[in-house]
Amino acid sequence: MVGRHGNSLAEWARCIAALRSRLQLTQTELAERLGVTAMTISRWERGLVEPTASGYIGLGNLAGQKDAWYFWRRAGLDESQVRRTLSGSLRGNVRPKAKAKGIGL
Repeated sequence: MVGRHGNSLAEWARCIAALRSRLQLTQTELAERLGVTAMTISRWERGLVEPTASGYIGLGNLAGQKDAWYFWRRAGLDESQVRRTLSGSLRGNVRPKAKAKGIGL
């Protein structure tokens, strides 16, 4: 399959199509889970438009442990930074910067 500019289909586009196939979802079903349109999924899979960071995060959330970090890295997340942040929050070292309305944090 050939993507935009006559190049081979981008790896990220192939990975999205493979994930959808593995999950046995139609483009419409995947779109509903991610809060986008079926046309958006089609454009991603054809390599015409790359997902936004939030799209990649959603794909990672659906991918499961084995493949999640591929998509999360595409969103710009760094695994070591995320793990450091999470371990700090578990120790109580990370505090919210603002209080949510009606909730005493």
